[in-house]
Amino acid sequence: MVTKEDLRKMCYRDDGSVKLKTECRAEMINRLILTEMMDIDEAENMIDSALREFNLWNEPTLEELFKDEEPTP
Repeated sequence: MVTKEDLRKMCYRDDGSVKLKTECRAEMINRLILTEMMDIDEAENMIDSALREFNLWNEPTLEELFKDEEPTP
């Protein structure tokens, strides 16, 4: 079973620098599909959630993106 720590390690190069997000995401999804026999949609959802949690690219969170949106009455 692939752990979150295993997934996190896939986001780093040997020299310790962070890979591009697209490169990291593709490698992680491929690993889940090939080794865990996970459905592609399930793998993508899991990885997208993990990438948001890891926040290695200093992107705004979903909460930050939608904080200014007021609910309409």
